[in-house]
Amino acid sequence: MRYISIYQYSRFIKSIEGKFLNVLFLLFSLSFFSQTTNLRVGIKAGWNYSNVSAVDENGEKSGYISGIIDEVYGAVVFEKQISMSTYLQVAPTISFTDAVTFIELPIYYKYNFYKDLSLLVGPKINYIPDEQNNNFYYFRNRFGFSADIGVEYKLSKRFNIEGTFSKGFTKQFDQLALTYYGARRDVYRVGLTYYFVN
Repeated sequence: MRYISIYQYSRFIKSIEGKFLNVLFLLFSLSFFSQTTNLRVGIKAGWNYSNVSAVDENGEKSGYISGIIDEVYGAVVFEKQISMSTYLQVAPTISFTDAVTFIELPIYYKYNFYKDLSLLVGPKINYIPDEQNNNFYYFRNRFGFSADIGVEYKLSKRFNIEGTFSKGFTKQFDQLALTYYGARRDVYRVGLTYYFVN
């Protein structure tokens, strides 16, 4: 039986992540730079509510729940119309929590299903840029993957309000002071989008 080292495993995972990001960037470029439909650019900001699932030193359920207004996020929005009622939206995001910062890249399929209401659904990649020498956190996986679903309401020609839920699948960090490990982050989010270009 052949065993691989942690170093070899880490390089293998980083290789997969790199290939996945390259494919996403290629798809994004092909879609967004097609000249057949409109592109809107904007900014969005709002509040996060995090539910961090983990286990304690005994393997029992543990984790962390943020306060109602403890966390915020901000993003640049690129939205490409692909039909009368469907859009592709990409929003590079910075999410500030009480201790860990996340850089996120959600890629949403947006479907306008009733008047000014639209459904948002898609994958999200997140990355932890914080330094590893934090005394309270150990970042076991800087890259993480989530699935997002949400609803957006058009308030006016330039303003939209959205609410989304993000389910985290990657065990990204350990909290050494509070002794919880293998933390995955689920996020409830409410925000406002302003579009510069219509």
